[in-house]
Amino acid sequence: MHIVRFLCVFIFCFSFLNASSQNKLYDRTGLDSLYQNLKSNLKRNDANLNKIDSAIASIDKLNNDTIAADFYHKFANLRLDLGHWDTISRQIHQKGFDRIKSSGDLCKLVTSQFNLTRFALFQDSPDLLDLANHGLEIAKQCGDLKQIAHAQSFVGAAYINDTDYKNALKNLLESEKNYISIKDSLGIAMVNLDLAMVHTFLQEKTKAIEATKKAAFIYKNAGRDLNYAVALIDMCSSYLDIKKTDSVIKYLPISHKIVENRHQLANAYVYQHYGRLNIQLGNYDEAIKNFKKGLEINTSIKNSGLYSSLYIYLAETYKEKKNPNLAYLYAIKSDSVSKNTKDDFERLKSILTLAKASYEVGKNKQSHDAFLDYIKLKDSVLGEEKLKEITALEKFYEAEKRDNKIKIQQQENDLLSTKNRAANNRNIALLITLLLLAAIAYALINKFRLRATKQKAITKVKELENDNLNQKVEYQKRELASKALHIAQKNEMLNELKADLSQLKKDNNTNGVNHLINKLHIDKQIDDNWEQFTTQFMEMNPNFFNSITELYDDLTKNDIRLIALLKMKYDSNSIASLLNISTEGVKKARYRLRKKLNLSSKDSLEKHIMSF
Repeated sequence: MHIVRFLCVFIFCFSFLNASSQNKLYDRTGLDSLYQNLKSNLKRNDANLNKIDSAIASIDKLNNDTIAADFYHKFANLRLDLGHWDTISRQIHQKGFDRIKSSGDLCKLVTSQFNLTRFALFQDSPDLLDLANHGLEIAKQCGDLKQIAHAQSFVGAAYINDTDYKNALKNLLESEKNYISIKDSLGIAMVNLDLAMVHTFLQEKTKAIEATKKAAFIYKNAGRDLNYAVALIDMCSSYLDIKKTDSVIKYLPISHKIVENRHQLANAYVYQHYGRLNIQLGNYDEAIKNFKKGLEINTSIKNSGLYSSLYIYLAETYKEKKNPNLAYLYAIKSDSVSKNTKDDFERLKSILTLAKASYEVGKNKQSHDAFLDYIKLKDSVLGEEKLKEITALEKFYEAEKRDNKIKIQQQENDLLSTKNRAANNRNIALLITLLLLAAIAYALINKFRLRATKQKAITKVKELENDNLNQKVEYQKRELASKALHIAQKNEMLNELKADLSQLKKDNNTNGVNHLINKLHIDKQIDDNWEQFTTQFMEMNPNFFNSITELYDDLTKNDIRLIALLKMKYDSNSIASLLNISTEGVKKARYRLRKKLNLSSKDSLEKHIMSF
């Protein structure tokens, strides 16, 4: 993680202010405010580091274990973001773990354990696998599937560090499966980055690129720009392996812009990739500048694997520039650093580079010894893998051999028993066989006869049921049509009454008004026709309204009526008559209904309603 070291003109003033605040104790609110201020303006300077370290004394005074642990981890991670991957940061994380352990909360404890595992992962600590497995045990006790998936991803990463790619792949695939089941896209992205690394080591370049792309675009869509950048860096590494320089030129500058001043380790790898790109383009001087910039950034991180690979690339570049002495110098440095790494494949590359570089400068004995070491280590690495496979196969074949032996013995015993019974009871068996055949034949004949009779009865019942159902449907359709006709007649009559009342108002005709009142009284029996229409429609379509109202809970009674009429395939003129509105009103009602049903102008309202 690379963060640029800012030079401050007024460093004396900052130092003075910091010295005056070192003995200040913060309460919970003060600690939270300090953390937020530092996080929002995290610059690499001694003043910020001293503020973080002085806050630890305040956290020690907190009585609440859970709150204290949370602050320990927060401020420890701030130290890491400042590039201080040291024993102090680890000790602060350990304090957080110990306080949570005292509280007895397993689900918080596993999160605390993840901080320790993450630190060990980035420092290549020898206890990484133990920490990762311990985290998985706690996660399983907690029972939270998300925590379990996260713990499995850490175990997979630990196996990658141990170059045990089969176990790494197994744990990472289990982690991805659990993240998929809980629909955690960010978890899926994180696991796919590690899966890409495993596929790279297994020489599955296409799978590696696919996994990295998947992770990158999940992070991009989630707005996680830093994670997106790291994924792009990994993807560029795979593109460089297959010499696809166009894709590297496209994606590497995007990631560089994001990680510069924010993520030291990622920024160092960006410069390593720039160097590899320039080697493939034949720009050796530019490549050397890139690799040396990566080394400069790594001085604050001290990642031994990165040191080793950068030295190897520098040796290869100087070899291409016909400068064997400098190539030999960097090969020596790579060999020295790689001895402290646990990565056998990185060690193999380093030894082979030294063997070739020492030969170029005439150091034949050193070259010879390096080649012997390379062959010995390669045989050891490959031999160990083969030995594991052979051991597993031997166990499998031994188990299969035992099973086959037991089966053969059982078959021999069964055969012997059969022979004895046949010899003693041949005639009886023959008689029983004949009787059984006769019984079976009789039973089969009766069975077929009964089946045919039963099938006829079932067919007849179904025909009757279908007839009854068709009659019922036709009756209900007629009833609905009748109700609809009643409603239409009522609406027509109301319109006539409206017109008559308007005329009477003009003529001042009292007798006419009484006549109209009588007409209204006569037609009172059809006032509830809409309710009867709705009830009968629901009987014919029992799940129709439930399906619609579950999806669209803001539908009005008029919306429901319009939907029912559309379901019955009435045209706009008929609907206008039934609802007592104009055809223009029907168009407006349809438009409002389309909006409530979230339909675009291209979608058919009728088809959508008929789909329910």
